[in-house]
Amino acid sequence: MLTLPVQAAPSEDPDWPCQQRLVPELSAGTYWTGTPLPDGTDWRSDPRVAALVDAVAPRDVSTDTGVAKIAAFVAALKPGEKDTLLATAFVGILDETNRERSQVIARLKELARRQRDIAAQAAKVTDEIDAIPADATGEDANRRAEAVNRRGFVTRAFDETRRTMRYACDAPTQLEARFGAYTKALQAEPR
Repeated sequence: MLTLPVQAAPSEDPDWPCQQRLVPELSAGTYWTGTPLPDGTDWRSDPRVAALVDAVAPRDVSTDTGVAKIAAFVAALKPGEKDTLLATAFVGILDETNRERSQVIARLKELARRQRDIAAQAAKVTDEIDAIPADATGEDANRRAEAVNRRGFVTRAFDETRRTMRYACDAPTQLEARFGAYTKALQAEPR
């Protein structure tokens, strides 16, 4: 049976469908305890930093792979450049993680809106079915049978979206956890 409406955790954003609290953007101060972060420096301006960010930031890069790449990056740095470049790399990885999380969050919100639309369609079809007696004959029986088939389709779509949402709601948290591991790897090496 279809459960209506979509239930979400209390949130200030009615489109947020996940149990986890909505954190729209990760902040540097929550993660970085190293040297002061560069002000106004574009992390893309250093090819080594840009290459590292490009190598570890994509969502399909595992945490272990990213941490290993960060360790190799750190090992290749000269002692005098570590503080600056590690802080710059942190800023770049933060920027890219926030960009990817924003895309995921936008897709989750769209999925929640779609789920509400499907629930509204299901309610409308159920009203149509309820308006036609179960023992109807002729054209009314055909309309009722067609509405029952439509409700089955809508119910399956609702269930598929709900299953997708359960899985998808983990994505922002996974990106955040991976970012935490990356930050730890950037700060682990003695300067």
